[in-house]
Amino acid sequence: MITTAIAVLAALVVAIAAVIVARAVYFRPQLGVLLLAAFVPLNGLLVILPLPGFVSGWKEGLLLYTLICAWLRRRRVPAGEVAAPTILLPWWPAAALFVVFGVASALISFGVIGFVGIKVTFFYLLLVVVLWLAPFDARDRDRLVSVLMGMGAFTSLVGIAQLLAGPAFLVSLGYEYGTQVRTSGGLLRVFSTFNLPFPFGLYVMLSLLVGGAVALANPSRRRNLLFLCFAPVMVVAMSTAIVRAAILGLAVGAIYMIVIRFRALAAPVIAVAVLIGAILPFVPTITSVFFSSSSLNERSGRWNEVIEKIRTHPFGEGLGSSGAAADRISTAQGTVFSGLSTNYQPDNYYVKTALELGPIGLWAVIALLLSSLLWCTRLSRTLPGQDGALTLGVGASIVASLFASLVATYFEIFPIDVYFWLLLGVVGCAAAQHESSTGRSPSDRAAPASRPTFASS
Repeated sequence: MITTAIAVLAALVVAIAAVIVARAVYFRPQLGVLLLAAFVPLNGLLVILPLPGFVSGWKEGLLLYTLICAWLRRRRVPAGEVAAPTILLPWWPAAALFVVFGVASALISFGVIGFVGIKVTFFYLLLVVVLWLAPFDARDRDRLVSVLMGMGAFTSLVGIAQLLAGPAFLVSLGYEYGTQVRTSGGLLRVFSTFNLPFPFGLYVMLSLLVGGAVALANPSRRRNLLFLCFAPVMVVAMSTAIVRAAILGLAVGAIYMIVIRFRALAAPVIAVAVLIGAILPFVPTITSVFFSSSSLNERSGRWNEVIEKIRTHPFGEGLGSSGAAADRISTAQGTVFSGLSTNYQPDNYYVKTALELGPIGLWAVIALLLSSLLWCTRLSRTLPGQDGALTLGVGASIVASLFASLVATYFEIFPIDVYFWLLLGVVGCAAAQHESSTGRSPSDRAAPASRPTFASS
């Protein structure tokens, strides 16, 4: 009886909180985006929480509700008023080709069930649409940086606590050994509040790059100074996930930031790298885990078969025929793909894209990443203050994704896909706002101001 009363009370509290949040998001859709950014790192906790299965769709529901609110609350320009200035997103042609070709591939290959692959690949692109309808202002962008810094630090602390607690304790909480709880060379692969080590490592990498760029640009601000002081702990926590893609991405992202803006850090970074390189040979356990040749053999074992399938299917086997979507689609159809004994799970995003969409899809993905990187690099040199630093951090995260995709299906790992599109949209907001404050003619400045937006054409 008491248990039932507690459950009813908890449900009532959740319902009241949901109503309050829904009302706040309706009046300011930007809040919905910030809430999504803040809570997606905690999604993995649903594994051990006694909640019904439909709760796992909270993130999709929140984004769709925010999109509806952004559309309803969009600003309509009155007659005679100057419209908000728009900027061109140079990556939109590649993104449009990727979406159109991917959607057509999924529907032609699998019919209606192909929407599973479409959802996995493109759903969070809706964040760019939300930010076009309801752009972030400078305060929103600053709050997003605080969220990324804070959640990066928090998840790192949880990861270190997991390492100290050990696998047995995690299993006692309800996690499953071999699924969430994994080991490598006798070492626990920490996963923090995520469902696997991979998103944890990559998320902390993203937090270090974006938050680090902002913090280094203004280290006198207390938030930034605290983040810089805590960054070494985050690097250690990220390393305990034993995710090579995260370590590789952090390294190349840091090099990018040093080359573009923080050249004074080159000497100390090189010194630290040399010190780590000198210590590693004396720690054989760690060395064997991170530099194991068996991992490369496992990666390359099926590549000949994959290359043959790419050659015989120039337009790919269909979006969703491998990776995260493949198991869901094959379960619905009662089949497996590619003639393989199991649905192929590549750990290289370029191989996955070529297998599913062929050379055209692969070209679209690479063009999307490179055009985004060039855009962010240019803006990091022209946008003032924190916006320039934030854009530099986003550029560093794109560089990291280019290399991390060689050893992981980077853009298929939640919530990394969320943050990729979110950060691109936020950079667009910053560029549009800067354009509105510096790029108007004298006659434009005399006209009533309106909110800046960014356009895709």
